[in-house]
Amino acid sequence: ALSMVDGYQPPEPPVFNLPGPAAETIFNTTVDGFALQGKATPHDVVVSAHLAHVLSGGGKDMTEELTEDEVLDLERAEFMKLVRTTGTLDRIEHMLTTGKPLRN
Repeated sequence: ALSMVDGYQPPEPPVFNLPGPAAETIFNTTVDGFALQGKATPHDVVVSAHLAHVLSGGGKDMTEELTEDEVLDLERAEFMKLVRTTGTLDRIEHMLTTGKPLRN
């Protein structure tokens, strides 16, 4: 429908400069501290490490641009790794059977 509007120009695809490996290390260190304080479970640490990898750019330097598709591919790859872990499968099964999150 928007292509039929006179003068419509689609937006430029976004590119991202994510903070890089140093930020991933800081994120993981912070979550490790939460675990030591009893605020994060062992599987929270696992999930957070995968999330940190995505949010920091997957090992790319902060000067390297990532496209939206590259970030989505990175997210998908980390999700597929997580969904194969026992902890994640336990969380999924628990949520489906009880309707409540599992803190494992």
